[in-house]
Amino acid sequence: MKSNRSRVLFVVVSLCALASLRAVTGPEGSGRDPATRALSIFSEVFSLTRTNYVEPTESKALLEGAYDGMSDALDPFSYYVPAASMAAYKAQLAAGAASPGVVFARRGGYPYVVAPLPGSPAEKAGVKGGDLIDSIDGQPMRNAPMWKIKAALDGPEGSSVELAVFRGGDEKKLKIPVSRARFEAPAPSAKWERDVAIIAIPTFMPDSAAAVRKLLDEASRRSIGKVILDLRGSIGGAVPDAVPVAALFLPKGPVATVVSRKAPEKPLETTADPVWKGKVVILVDDSTAGAGEVFAAALHDRNASRTVGETTVGMAIVQKNVPTEEGGSLYMTVGRYVSPSGQVLGGKGLVPDERVLVLPGEPGERDLILERGLEIVRADAAPRQAA
Repeated sequence: MKSNRSRVLFVVVSLCALASLRAVTGPEGSGRDPATRALSIFSEVFSLTRTNYVEPTESKALLEGAYDGMSDALDPFSYYVPAASMAAYKAQLAAGAASPGVVFARRGGYPYVVAPLPGSPAEKAGVKGGDLIDSIDGQPMRNAPMWKIKAALDGPEGSSVELAVFRGGDEKKLKIPVSRARFEAPAPSAKWERDVAIIAIPTFMPDSAAAVRKLLDEASRRSIGKVILDLRGSIGGAVPDAVPVAALFLPKGPVATVVSRKAPEKPLETTADPVWKGKVVILVDDSTAGAGEVFAAALHDRNASRTVGETTVGMAIVQKNVPTEEGGSLYMTVGRYVSPSGQVLGGKGLVPDERVLVLPGEPGERDLILERGLEIVRADAAPRQAA
């Protein structure tokens, strides 16, 4: 009961704080410093809550709830760790706790699965993108801070954790036991159609470019001039490792730019002539994130490919751990990747040229996105000329 009351107070105070920040932009805030007015309103709400709420409240709990609410308002991937929890959180990170491999954010108070990492125990156990996590090992996770969710997921290697999830609007919860383990993402692989090579890139790693180069060489040996690059579920990895893969398809020029408030723009570029000059179509979905988004946008913007599928996650971001004076820490987004045409990918994602509607829980007998990709890649014999 106490835990539920605390979470209610966290949310109430966080929403009040956010409302006060929005209120300062109106006419009533003219002539007064907006930050000063916002702090004044917050102080008033804080005082009123302490003195008038139906039950006694702890100042520390209220303030930590407000901090969590402010970080939650930034984006789904920023979070605050309170000072009292930092020691245990750091110890867990230092110990190298094993993970089930779940990439998550928060939506409507619930943590939701953006995607399981390729090759992870979570993927093998059947965890799917879009799953709403109701509890972890019986602990309710609705309105739980991001750091607490991560701490509950990670643990000793070889141990297991049970996720209770809602999926596809089904009212019945699924309970999924998942092991915690070290794992490696699978390497790029190919399926060979008569006239099309379908190359899956699960994630972008330092050796991804060499692996994709071998598959392109094999496509040429088979006299195949059309390629589908399947980036659905491509999450994790590093954006710099996507640049040499992009170089296989693009002539010298831009791949992306990192834009932030505290540092000058940092461009990423290809520096060699392309290896592949045939036609390319890229498949993306709502679990394509980070390096996969940057890669797909670069090829799209420079006319080297068309994109098919669903809007991507919007995780093409740079994050940093910023310690606070009182001992807590704010894990926050400090930069976003921008595509060659100026599309801001972080927070927005990439909208494909051809959108394919895939309903949650739809039977997987037909792969509608792949079917449409094959139609498009076969439509014209002439490849697009990369710019």
